[in-house]
Amino acid sequence: MDITMRKAARTDIDALADLYRAVSQEVSGTDNDPIWEVGVYPTMEELARFIDEGAFYIAEVEGRMAGALVATHGGEDGYEDVAWHSDVPLEDSVIIHLFGMHPDFKGQGLARPIMEWVASDLRAAGERVLRLDVIAENVGAQRVYERLGFAQCGGAWLEYPDYQGEFVFFEKEL
Repeated sequence: MDITMRKAARTDIDALADLYRAVSQEVSGTDNDPIWEVGVYPTMEELARFIDEGAFYIAEVEGRMAGALVATHGGEDGYEDVAWHSDVPLEDSVIIHLFGMHPDFKGQGLARPIMEWVASDLRAAGERVLRLDVIAENVGAQRVYERLGFAQCGGAWLEYPDYQGEFVFFEKEL
């Protein structure tokens, strides 16, 4: 399978929204539900902002958008209380958001090459650590991150504008 990785462009915004809609529909109510709703999270404005910041990574297979993720700096409110394993300051860490795989490509082993490509790109830019949070009930995503070499760093309550609840935190040194 030939995977092409690239940064997202503004022309990708509708396809990204479609990707997140498809993921949401596929996993809604399962143990892998990120509770995404396009227009609530992510909003079209957030998608555009992440694209403009150069933070959006896209994976394509045979010209189709297979997966995507966002990598930003800093953390969310509550991240400062997490028992991170690395001593990299929060403001110097890269936070992974919106890692989603289109249902047509689920189970095809794309998560690892996507994350490896993103990690390589970030490492080349001098970054040292990846961090993220997962809704506690989303055990499917937790298993994926563990298989990708992320270490669990505990849990805590977070309050996002669209969702509040218990989250589990993960970290991976680059």
